Amino acid sequence: MRYTLLVLSPPDSGSSCRHALEFAKAVCLAGHEIVCVFFYDAGVLTAVAGAEPSADEEDLRGNWQAFAQDTGTRLIACVASALRFGLGDGRSDKERCRPEFAVAGLGEFVDASSNSDRLLTFAD
Repeated sequence: MRYTLLVLSPPDSGSSCRHALEFAKAVCLAGHEIVCVFFYDAGVLTAVAGAEPSADEEDLRGNWQAFAQDTGTRLIACVASALRFGLGDGRSDKERCRPEFAVAGLGEFVDASSNSDRLLTFAD
């Protein structure tokens, strides 16, 4: 089974971003494939370079990076959402996003979801 995940919530509020990561790990452990994880709306804040959790919080940004490295899953931050949240200040994608995250448009999301058996949305 092939899945595309849509994450709409930021990593530091609510639990949807964490649930999406736990689901993605479980899917891969069960032998299925994650085509991509698309971060849209406030979910793009997961990709922000330089953002660090406080000492008592889980590092979901880093955990997503580790997941992508371990599984080869594509992590994509929506370019329009990135601009809306002030991440398009003239810096390159590599400067504004953490490693393992790409910045792309909704066309990538449509392509990934059309090549998947299931699309799941995670939002608070």
